[in-house]
Amino acid sequence: RHPESDDIWNIYLESIETAEKELFQRTAANNRLYIAEKTGSSLSDQFDHLVCFIGGSLALGSTIMDDDNELKQKHFNYGKEFTETCASIYESTPTGLAPEIVYFSRTDTNNDFDIHARDKHNLLRPETVESIFYLWRITHDNKYRNWGYKIFLSFREYTRMDNTNPKYPNGGYGSINDVTVKTKDEITFRGDKMESFFLAETLKYLYL
Repeated sequence: RHPESDDIWNIYLESIETAEKELFQRTAANNRLYIAEKTGSSLSDQFDHLVCFIGGSLALGSTIMDDDNELKQKHFNYGKEFTETCASIYESTPTGLAPEIVYFSRTDTNNDFDIHARDKHNLLRPETVESIFYLWRITHDNKYRNWGYKIFLSFREYTRMDNTNPKYPNGGYGSINDVTVKTKDEITFRGDKMESFFLAETLKYLYL
């Protein structure tokens, strides 16, 4: 770590400490770690897919801590847990893809989260596979490669715009409206476009 970045590093550590105290929560069903949202004194269990970068960030940050720093293992373990939480969202749906938003529960002992009808879409986002990439590079545990490969296969199966779908014959990959459908025939797309970050980030992390 460069001395000129110490101020930024300290701000990062302070923000994680605050988040741990105020926002880190666990589900009642399977003890999944997640980050809640807070407005004033009100806590919401809404969890956007965008938050799934945090697992990789915590794991990566731990690698530049001194071995005698008590935060090193703590942050690394948090990174693993957050990444596992995000991967479990993918594993929970029939398509193997995550919705844009889930709502975790601290009281439901049967289900970690609910998916609301308005949030069932998938926008090809990279955050989960980014965290999986960092965990693979840090640990070389093959389970992370397996998680990434399963997600890749789901993207290829359910988001590909090709001649198997006469409405979108020109190729590419598109955002889909509902990750909870049971068959590929039920897939509908959110317009005839592919997000640039799917190539620049999502597929990059899956390749690496």
